[in-house]
Amino acid sequence: MTARRRVCITGIGIVSPLGNCRESSWHNVVAGRSAAGPITRFDASTWPTQFACEVSQEFSLEEDALLPQHLPILNHAAQFGVMAAKEAMADAAFEVPLPPERLGVCMGAGIGAIQPLQLATILSSMGKLNPEQQARCAQLAEEEMKGLLLRNHPATLGSILAARWGAQGPVNTIHTACASSGQSLGQALMHVRRGDADVILAGGADSLASELLLAGFCLLGALSTRNDDPQGASRPFDKDRDGFVAGEGAAMLIVEEKDHALRRGAKIYCEFAGYGETESAYRITDLPENGRGCVEAMHGAVLDGGIDHGEVDYINAHGTSTELNDRVEALSVRRVFGARGVNPFVSSTKSEIGHLISAAGAMEAAFCALAIRDGAVPPTRNLSRTDCGEDINFVAGESRKFPVRAALSNSIGFGGSNSVVALKRDI
Repeated sequence: MTARRRVCITGIGIVSPLGNCRESSWHNVVAGRSAAGPITRFDASTWPTQFACEVSQEFSLEEDALLPQHLPILNHAAQFGVMAAKEAMADAAFEVPLPPERLGVCMGAGIGAIQPLQLATILSSMGKLNPEQQARCAQLAEEEMKGLLLRNHPATLGSILAARWGAQGPVNTIHTACASSGQSLGQALMHVRRGDADVILAGGADSLASELLLAGFCLLGALSTRNDDPQGASRPFDKDRDGFVAGEGAAMLIVEEKDHALRRGAKIYCEFAGYGETESAYRITDLPENGRGCVEAMHGAVLDGGIDHGEVDYINAHGTSTELNDRVEALSVRRVFGARGVNPFVSSTKSEIGHLISAAGAMEAAFCALAIRDGAVPPTRNLSRTDCGEDINFVAGESRKFPVRAALSNSIGFGGSNSVVALKRDI
């Protein structure tokens, strides 16, 4: 029987509300800083929620000679994705071009969001015109709508990244809401393990800080309305929570076959040891009270990674700052680890950067890899009184210095998708 190929992480790129690169984002998350502030991208002054965690630092992709033809169809979130991918690929430091057929791309992507102003511009052009003018306007509107479709199609980012780096191996896009980029990492792991590719650029990009998507979550009543205290609004596992905070950004990881990485002398952050994926098959927006899907996904990731439960020192929880998610996820941790007498550190970095939806899983997996690298566990901001059980080892207020042997990144998506990434210290 052929031995299973081992897999590792050799590059990380991040664009987050706390920084346009890996190290600044990580430094600020470990410091417990919040990126929440008033929305600047549109006028939200009359909205029930008037704040978000926006990417505020400017950057430009125009100097990239291989991107010009794609720039017109890169939407807001996709630009974050390309920037993070460039950092990840540079971080992995490939000295010679990769064989195209041995390189793949696995992306988690959101649904995109055509903005009301764009639609209004198109529709208002019709106006009171004569038939000839209306026909010309209709033609222009049709051309513009094609651009809008490409800019907002979930598969566009993955296709552009594949073209940018010439990836001709497995290229796919996953959209399962909050579990999307966690599942893209799991897909990358499986491709590399079975030999479909030696290197996969995997991750996700998304923005909830846009009019249509933010409006939808306002109507669902899922967002915090703490407009007088944005930085105190995201309160995972805290009794005084009132909803989650919208975020945006991208995280990309280089998932590489370990022998391939060793042969080229690559820096290795950690081993990508295991992955668990389940479907709760319950309700679109609710979790089963017993945590069934999340429990099975965590169990699966630990088992798949050959990790002893006692080796898991840190869990980056999905931790959305909504009552049901927080309570059920804490119960799930209790069932998987507490029942075995194990008490890993638990924190939610959404308290600093908000909820990145389809990019959340990749961002939080990146933070797990950096926690293993630095022996530092980031804190949960604004956690002062938990209603999720005093027996859970929540990291509240300040980070912890600890030699993390293994870490899990939990993602729980609308529709019931659960994905858990298991990383461990490379030996």
